[in-house]
Amino acid sequence: MPEPATREGVTPSDPERAAALELVHLLRDAALKLELAIAEFARTTGLHSTDVRALVSLLDAERAGVEATPTWLAQRLGMTSQATTAVIHRLEGAGHVQRLGSRTDGRSARLQVSDSAVELGWQFFGPLLDRMIAATQALDKQQQAGARAYLEAVTEALG
Repeated sequence: MPEPATREGVTPSDPERAAALELVHLLRDAALKLELAIAEFARTTGLHSTDVRALVSLLDAERAGVEATPTWLAQRLGMTSQATTAVIHRLEGAGHVQRLGSRTDGRSARLQVSDSAVELGWQFFGPLLDRMIAATQALDKQQQAGARAYLEAVTEALG
């Protein structure tokens, strides 16, 4: 008779899977806490959570040197072009995003987060980011490399 699994698909005789699942739970807890912080930022600034996701995506694109177009943003957010247009209009209206001419295609626009929106984000998330950076810096180089490899693998597994 096979050994019964827990509700999470782990059997008592599979300690490696149990240890891996514990890491997944820790990651999920961290993600939930970050999601709560994002929701609080959205609430206090009058933004939709999708608006905040759009801003984060645009900032990520800027850091990566990617030209963020409305089409790119729609794909990144998994939304229709019409829904993305509504997000962009809300963000433009609030002064958080600017449409600028594309550097590569004169017919399209690129999106850029405004300096005032970046400042607003730093005011809210700065202390949280400082704590997260300090926690990361407390790890030695090997631990940081392991954490990076794990997070990259999990990100890949999520699609």
